[in-house]
Amino acid sequence: MVLNEEIKDVISKAPFIPLVTVSAQGEPHLIVVGKVAETREGDVLCFGIHKMEVTQQNIKNNGKMQVLIATMEGGPKGFRLEGTASIVGKLVLFKAEKAEALL
Repeated sequence: MVLNEEIKDVISKAPFIPLVTVSAQGEPHLIVVGKVAETREGDVLCFGIHKMEVTQQNIKNNGKMQVLIATMEGGPKGFRLEGTASIVGKLVLFKAEKAEALL
């Protein structure tokens, strides 16, 4: 289990969440979303799609994605999550495969 209770707590407190995908040419693409729409079993985070044209194309090309979560609430804490993403309906489903503490 990658998303332990400490990480889930930071997710719930994060004021915004940067997402990074990679183009077919290897170029990173960074966007910021407001919140995680839903956390599912199996270490899956769901993000609602609002525009995200380049992000969606990158996910379709290779599925690689990183998510940064951080908060100052209760003291600084942050994690970089690495994994794979897919598009299902109007959601980006991100499967966290690795977590690295940043703060």
